[in-house]
Amino acid sequence: MQLPLAVDLDGTLIRCDLFSRAMLTFCSARPLNVLVLMSWLLHGRAHAKAKLAALYPVDAATLPYNEALLAWLREQKAEGRTLALATAFDRVGAEAVADHLGLFEYVLASDGRVNLKSHAKAARLHATFPEGFVYAGNERADLPVWRAAKAAVIVNASAWLRAHAAREFVVERAFPRRGGKP
Repeated sequence: MQLPLAVDLDGTLIRCDLFSRAMLTFCSARPLNVLVLMSWLLHGRAHAKAKLAALYPVDAATLPYNEALLAWLREQKAEGRTLALATAFDRVGAEAVADHLGLFEYVLASDGRVNLKSHAKAARLHATFPEGFVYAGNERADLPVWRAAKAAVIVNASAWLRAHAAREFVVERAFPRRGGKP
């Protein structure tokens, strides 16, 4: 039986960052919104993500998905593998993506209080899958999650991160950057 596969959202499943996109939209609307955003950030990134997700609902049908990864996830699901969406983005947006795709049995996301990134994500995934899991990610912040995982799926990562991951982790699969080398 294959271990559950947890998949990051921003930069991995999709080719953008929803928090950055929402911040830009919010601050571009009115320059004084920068001050509002800063006040939200004083309450933590998870709080700011929840506020922005409420203002700018995710239209999951229009996101720039990583089609190669998505095709593989569909194969994994068809083979009976448990899939989880594990993201630092707010739960409302993550659930919109999960509902649209219909692939994920679990959605683990920031909740307005906890920013589910790096060590926090590793701990939540370990608690959810105590027998082990595989994690698909794309950035340096994912290193603690891969350390907690039994194997890594490297997606859209820099050459440095791909090389580092190959030295430190069991790599189940790698997906290159668009137009990049595997």
